[in-house]
Amino acid sequence: MQYGLLIISILVASAHPDNQPQKRFPTAIIVGVKKAGTRALLEFLRLNPRIRAPGPEVHFFDKNYHRGLEWYR
Repeated sequence: MQYGLLIISILVASAHPDNQPQKRFPTAIIVGVKKAGTRALLEFLRLNPRIRAPGPEVHFFDKNYHRGLEWYR
């Protein structure tokens, strides 16, 4: 059986005077293997209006780490 790594970052929206979300690093990262329920956890978290989550998985640590933190931001 082969396992993979799923990394999902959760961004908590901050209040701004102009109501524009601020580009900042996530306050939480969900890490799990395939078929462990991480996608379901993400969908439940998305029900909270104060949590902003990216669309597809970011794959920063496994595929894009060499691009640096500015790419991630």
